[in-house]
Amino acid sequence: MKTVLYSIALVTLFSCAKSYHPISTNYLNFQNKQTEGEISLSYHYGVLKETGNHKYAKKEDAKNVKIVALRITNNSENDIVIGKDKMVYSGNKPITLLAPEFVFKELKQNVPIYLLYLLLTPMQLNVTNNGVTNSTPIGLIIGPAITGLNVGVAASANTKFKTELFTHFLNGKTIPAGETITGLIGIAELGYNPLTLK
Repeated sequence: MKTVLYSIALVTLFSCAKSYHPISTNYLNFQNKQTEGEISLSYHYGVLKETGNHKYAKKEDAKNVKIVALRITNNSENDIVIGKDKMVYSGNKPITLLAPEFVFKELKQNVPIYLLYLLLTPMQLNVTNNGVTNSTPIGLIIGPAITGLNVGVAASANTKFKTELFTHFLNGKTIPAGETITGLIGIAELGYNPLTLK
């Protein structure tokens, strides 16, 4: 029983569900600016970690799936469609923009893992006084409470994360002539190569 409790304690310390913080691409500091003809691109790697979404950022590294914020200015006289009229290049090679569904599936928090906290349910608090031991089934409160809290936080965070991906991903988005937009893309990259639009 002690081994189980120690294991659960470690899980509690290091695997609690985390809330999701919006990336808010309009407020990011874009420093990497590339210009190809009349189209300018600025990009920002590491946005999940920078916005405090460390739970998602760790999976980003483990899965080799990166979310990158982009700012694109279309100074041409024609509308352009990202992924059709202009492709994103990593170094010298075009890259496939990952669908938001795939990125979400790879990076979301694992909700069922928090059901393991239900293993705390049988836990008893034993107090001995004058040779008499009284047991209180504190696990009946602690187990379901910690489980419910973590499942709720993770599910809510995943919903916010998914909404942001589907709302702000630039795959297939049209950039009208003369306008600037910001948004997100998902790419399968090991490194942090320079990005361009061609």
